[in-house]
Amino acid sequence: MVFAKVLIANRGEVALRINSTLKKLGIDAVGVYTNQDRGSLHVKRISECILLNDAEQTGYLDGEGIIAAALSCGAQAIHPGYGFLAENAEFAKGCHDAGLIFIGPTARAIAAMGEKISAREIATRAGVPVVPGISSPQMTDADLLEACRDLEFPLLVKPAAGGGGKGLHVVNSLLELREVLPTARREAKAAFADDTLFVEKYLLHARHIEFQVVADNFGKSAHLGERECSLQRRHQKVVEEAPSPLLSKTTRKIMGEAALKLISAIDYQNLGTIEFLVDADSPETFYFMEMNTRLQVEHRVTEMITGLDLVECQLRLAAGEPLQEVIPMVRLSGHAIEARVYAEDVSKDFLPTGGVIGRFTAVDAPHTITDSAITDGAFVSSSFDPMLAKIACWGEDRLTALRRLREALANTVLLGVTTNIDFLIRLLDSPDFRNSDYDTKSLEKFESERTVPSTAVLAAYAMTATSSSNFGSWHADGWRLRGMPRATVAAYIDGVRYDVPITNGSNLEADSYRDDADHWIHHPSFGTWLIKEANDKLRRTDRLSDDIVSPMPGVVIAVHVTIGDHVAVGDPLVVIEAMKMEHIVRARHPGHVAQCHVAIGANVRVGQHLLEVVEDV
Repeated sequence: MVFAKVLIANRGEVALRINSTLKKLGIDAVGVYTNQDRGSLHVKRISECILLNDAEQTGYLDGEGIIAAALSCGAQAIHPGYGFLAENAEFAKGCHDAGLIFIGPTARAIAAMGEKISAREIATRAGVPVVPGISSPQMTDADLLEACRDLEFPLLVKPAAGGGGKGLHVVNSLLELREVLPTARREAKAAFADDTLFVEKYLLHARHIEFQVVADNFGKSAHLGERECSLQRRHQKVVEEAPSPLLSKTTRKIMGEAALKLISAIDYQNLGTIEFLVDADSPETFYFMEMNTRLQVEHRVTEMITGLDLVECQLRLAAGEPLQEVIPMVRLSGHAIEARVYAEDVSKDFLPTGGVIGRFTAVDAPHTITDSAITDGAFVSSSFDPMLAKIACWGEDRLTALRRLREALANTVLLGVTTNIDFLIRLLDSPDFRNSDYDTKSLEKFESERTVPSTAVLAAYAMTATSSSNFGSWHADGWRLRGMPRATVAAYIDGVRYDVPITNGSNLEADSYRDDADHWIHHPSFGTWLIKEANDKLRRTDRLSDDIVSPMPGVVIAVHVTIGDHVAVGDPLVVIEAMKMEHIVRARHPGHVAQCHVAIGANVRVGQHLLEVVEDV
């Protein structure tokens, strides 16, 4: 290994993941951070870290500043991680020009695949099928609307310059397309600094399957099998597994050969991922979708079935080692499944939440890996992706991997922030998932509502609430009350009031956390519950309120109405951006705008009043 020191140009669990391999190989690691991340876990755990100057922009996107940091600390190479600058051709070229090794593909390959329109053209020339669509970089919104008049809906609007589900929108009519295009352009500009869009046919029953490819600097390449990534919300992956339960050996062979054809066409080097859409009703029919010229979030499942450390492979290939020495033979063994834990409210269409982590305890179990960078007291900002952790499990077969992942999720304690953990457990328990009968739209139809809380959960809450109140506390020998004893404790769960009897303790040994009037209760058998104390100041949820409130924390980027305007049901009122995603707050009933409490640029929290729409008499 030629590297003595490598700078990691990323943050959070990504930086920690890269650091773990560097540490294993005896390579000195240097981290970077911004003012916002001063107390982050990656800053605490990486022995040397450099503060980036992010006064004018997001420091993790400051390529020149990161290169200067690498040169100042004596690093020979930069690992971009995944996200931020990992697929930035100018950054890769800047590293090369500065005499640094960019641990990834060449700038030319990144540019060829990073721009989705040119990537489609390259795939077509290489004989790899692509999804039918309209793709021209010079097209305005009017041009796209005109070109799509004769296409069959639904259609998918996509940014040409990036991935990760940002800026993607499914539209079912020209009217929807007209409304979506400005939003998609803003999202693309914010996420990728390029607002170029294209439109392609949206497959109603598609599976998202990607192949992990690897190539050295001497023209040799291979693939390490595929990953099934069809379970998504907002076009972002939620659960991944390897290998795909859908593919036959014949289809796997044909798709793998197509992936290698494509990387050969661009003389690709290092690791990358070729993503395909597969017709769920006819799995032998597949289309090239895009290429990610970097390591993927879900690389752990490939590591588990191959026994490889993919970050180590990246480092060794970047150092000039031949493929046959880095990966002598590809052997796939067993099955692996990974679930992404997000800070989001499933009941509100998976909107991001955020806040302060009260308690976090990851599972330590065989064949289980939890990647995260959160700790007790960490603040989850709306500035970055809402993923808090990812949990991957391996098994000799799919059912064993599934059982281990379910147990790991059930025993993960994460309190203080609303997450999707209980939803993931219900998803893994569903017959459709167990039978691999799903597609990229399945989560839109999946029942997200929970059952009512059990009496055991309510009793555990009563014990927690009374022990932290002013009227009593629980001791080993029973209750000691101050003032008049109370028979019940009132609580709200999902907007429903419960009057919970006070008893001499609960037999449920649950984890709990209290924040102001919010109580969090977790037990492996019953899940995690957010329980609010009942009091006169309890704010009604937006489902019960006549006021328009913010469904998530973020920044107001558009206000479409002013006081006195008349609106109809569904009219856009306010647009809020969080984690590079826009959410349109719409009118729920006809009327006129009586009050407006926000302006463009305002930071808002969950439940904050935005405006008031009064029904016309």
